[in-house]
Amino acid sequence: MKELPLAQFLDRLASSDPTPGGGTASAVAGAMAAGLLAMMSRLSAGKEGDDAQVQRALAAAEEQRRALLELAIQDAQVFDAVMRARRLPKETSEDKQRRQAAIQEALTAASDVPLDVASRAASLLEIATSLAGTGNPNAISDVGVAALLAHAAVHGALLNVRINLQAIKDPATRTSRAKRADALGLRADALRDGALAAVNRRLG
Repeated sequence: MKELPLAQFLDRLASSDPTPGGGTASAVAGAMAAGLLAMMSRLSAGKEGDDAQVQRALAAAEEQRRALLELAIQDAQVFDAVMRARRLPKETSEDKQRRQAAIQEALTAASDVPLDVASRAASLLEIATSLAGTGNPNAISDVGVAALLAHAAVHGALLNVRINLQAIKDPATRTSRAKRADALGLRADALRDGALAAVNRRLG
């Protein structure tokens, strides 16, 4: 999927095929945010300020960009696995047990992938916050765009977590993922607000 031209990816997103869907789109939004932050880091390198901090931001943004592109693919794969599990035979009691176990395993994976997306996108908001105060002023608006995209990636991914948790039967699995999701959402909100405040101060 990551090799598709943008127009073809958007065509697939708009098709009646359920994958790629919102989870993949969220991961791609996060990867786009990472790309903007990497650009800002490169434009800020060697300028006034803490160049070591800029280089750390660049390395972190590039790492997350690569990871989020892989997660965009994984998100579609885990959703397809849920669909395959739901199509398993259910004629006998053994069939039903195997099918139910496969569904639950697939749903857990389908919750964990977007949780990873949300966590990585939230870390991008930390990078945005650091660059918003010290990065190249000529690209400060790009940091704001990155913060908005990363925030959308977090909350888009968390919607996918929540819809999959609805069908998970194990209370401990549901509770642990839900708590982590709630914490990530709150963290992302606070980081977005801080990054945008810093951007807007520099925009005047």
